[in-house]
Amino acid sequence: MSTPTLNVTDLRAALDGESSCVRRTLDVLGEILSGTKEDRLTDETFAAHHLGARHSELVAEMVKLSATSTLATAATIVELIELHHPAVGPGDDSDPPEWRRLEIDDVSFSLPKTLSLFFPAHTLGSAATVVRLIGADVYRGPALFVYAAPPDREIARAVFDSITATAKTKNLLRGRALLASCNDGLQLDITELAPRDRASLCVPQQVWDEIDVNVASLTSRAELMRELGLGTRRGILLAGPPGVGKSAISAIVATELLGEFTVIFVDARAASYVLRAVFEECKELGPTVVVLEDIDLYIGDRSAGTGGAGLAEFLAVMDGSQRYDDVLTLASTNDPAALDKAATRASRFDAIIHLDYPDIAGRAEILRRLLGNLHCAAEIDTRAVAAGIGVDVSGADLREIVRRAVLAHGSDLTTGRLRDVIAQGRWKPEPLVGNYL
Repeated sequence: MSTPTLNVTDLRAALDGESSCVRRTLDVLGEILSGTKEDRLTDETFAAHHLGARHSELVAEMVKLSATSTLATAATIVELIELHHPAVGPGDDSDPPEWRRLEIDDVSFSLPKTLSLFFPAHTLGSAATVVRLIGADVYRGPALFVYAAPPDREIARAVFDSITATAKTKNLLRGRALLASCNDGLQLDITELAPRDRASLCVPQQVWDEIDVNVASLTSRAELMRELGLGTRRGILLAGPPGVGKSAISAIVATELLGEFTVIFVDARAASYVLRAVFEECKELGPTVVVLEDIDLYIGDRSAGTGGAGLAEFLAVMDGSQRYDDVLTLASTNDPAALDKAATRASRFDAIIHLDYPDIAGRAEILRRLLGNLHCAAEIDTRAVAAGIGVDVSGADLREIVRRAVLAHGSDLTTGRLRDVIAQGRWKPEPLVGNYL
C-alpha cells in the first residue's frame, strides 16, 4: 500500500493559520533537510533586495513605540506613502502588509500596522532606505526601523529622526476619551462618553467640594503648584457600597475635563499588568484623567494572600517615585477594607471620599429627579415613598424601582403604585444560592 504524500503547496496551506515563527522554523528545517533554499519574499529579503546588501550587513535605526506613538508614526508613514508611492513589502516574515482601521469623530482612517516600505534615493534622503513598522503582536514590536546600506548610516539616522520628529506633532489621541486594555501589551482605543452633569447625580455638596479642591491642582492652581514645587499630580479614592454614585462621579469629572484633558478608562486586566505603561502614555497625552474602577478586584491584600501582579503595578505607579505630572487618578472601591494597607497610604491617594447610602431626604430628592419628566410627578409624595423603602438603598436601587413602576404602569404613576413596586421586593436582586456543577 502506498503512503499518501503531502506536496509543498498542501503544506503551505496547512501552515497558513500558524504564526510566522512556526512557519519560519519549519521552513528552515525543510531547507536543512533538503539542502535547498526557497526564494521567498520576507521583510528581510525585501530590505536586502532593494538596498543591495545582505540583511545582516545593513545598518538600522530602531525605536520601540508606545501605544500613542505607534498611531502617530503610522499617520506619518501614511503621508510618506501618499507623497512618494514607495514599494510595499511584508513587515513580519512573509506575512502580507497589515493595515488597521481607526474611527475618529465619525471619520474612518486606514493606518499601517505591520509592513516595509522602500524609498529610492532622493525621496526621503540622498540614499535609498527601507522603513519598517511592526505592531505589538510582532516580536520586538511595536517598533519603527529604518534600514540603509552600510555606507549610508547617517542618512538612515536623518530619515529616522525626520519620521520620529514629525510623529511627535501628530497626537491622534490627545484630548479624547480612551479605553485601555491589555492585548499583546497596552492597547488604547477611542471611546465615547455619555453626556452627564452634576445635576444628574444626588450626592452631598461636600463630595463635589473635595473633588474640586483636588482638580484645582491640575487646573486653576496648576501654575502655583508648579512654582511652589508641590506637584500637579493628584489621586482620589471613592469608597462606598455599590450603586451610590462612585462610577457616576468619575464619569462626570471626566466629562467636565475632556478636551483639555485626555481621559483613560483602564480595564481590570490592563490595570493588573500594564498600569505602568498607562501612566507612561500620560507623558505624551498631556493632562490626563486616569479612571480605575473597582480596584479591590485586582489589587488585593498581601496579608490576606491576595496581593499579586495588580498590586505590584499599582504600588509602582502610585508611590510617587516616578514623576507623572498633570495626572488626576480617580479610583473606586466597594470595599476599602479589602485593599492592601500600602495601597491607601496618603502618598498614593491625596483624598479618600467615603460615599454612603442616601438618607430619606436624599432618597426623596433622587426620586424627584427620576420622576421629573412625568406629568404626574408633582402629585407623588416622594418623601413618603422614600421613607417606606427600608435601609441600605442606593441610587441605583431607586432607579430600578422607578423603571419597574414605569414598565408596570406606564407614565400614570402614583404614590401607591410606587409603594406596591417596593413591597414586591423584586427591584433588589437576591444573592444566588444553591449548588453549582
